[in-house]
Amino acid sequence: MPGLRSLPWVLAALVSCALLPADALAFTNVAVGDTLENVELPTLAGGREALLSPQAQANVFIFFRPQQENSQLALKAISDCERQLAGKPVHWVAVVSSSWSAQEVKASVAAAGARIPVLIDQGDVLYGRLGVRLHPAIGVANGKLQLVAYEPFQAINYCDRIRGTVRYALGEISKAELAQADAPAKALMPNEMKGAVSNRHVRMGEMYLGMQQPDKAAAEARLILEQDPRFAPAHVLLGDALSSQGKCEEAKLAYQAAVKLSPQLLAAVQQKKSPCAGQ
Repeated sequence: MPGLRSLPWVLAALVSCALLPADALAFTNVAVGDTLENVELPTLAGGREALLSPQAQANVFIFFRPQQENSQLALKAISDCERQLAGKPVHWVAVVSSSWSAQEVKASVAAAGARIPVLIDQGDVLYGRLGVRLHPAIGVANGKLQLVAYEPFQAINYCDRIRGTVRYALGEISKAELAQADAPAKALMPNEMKGAVSNRHVRMGEMYLGMQQPDKAAAEARLILEQDPRFAPAHVLLGDALSSQGKCEEAKLAYQAAVKLSPQLLAAVQQKKSPCAGQ
């Protein structure tokens, strides 16, 4: 069961947090600048794939755990980055423990919209070799297979951080420019923080829809609307969730509320392939 399966990782994370400096939490057995040992692992699709590609100028890999919120958000961010950097010499893979079933992994990957190969770490050998302790853990290596950086998870602008590190590995920006891009932004004002939190709940709701869990998606939407009833994307999310449940009249009202608040959403709503279409 996922609950029992996650216990060793929880205990490991607690020990890591107690004994290790903050910047060493992602991989405890390798440091930035180290050359990584390349390995070939079976993939979720049934083939085999290398963790790293010497032909690429940058290698990005993510260790994730299905059914974990932060892992889902990180998978979504890395998928967005992969699309934004399409055409560049970057090799992308995700890595998951073999303790998860193929069905669980496929549901997680589909919900995030990920298209990158998913490697199955049989017996968690690679986990142990790198010393992966927390999820999600994203590493970036250059064409020489040297670890350039690992990116700790953050809920906001995560793709921006990953993209900056990849551009550094590609030689498009300098280390100083990367540091400047990573400089902490100004503190968010209360109204800006509310919008960031609302968007985060919308993304989670969309992932729940992808996992065929419209009840949880609707709960995310209603949670937002309790705090900010004028947040149009939450009304769209609620409409999508209600439509998936076959509650067409309620879904129609939710869509109408979204368009009333934000008329530019009309085209997007009209193009939805809703189970309630035509009703």
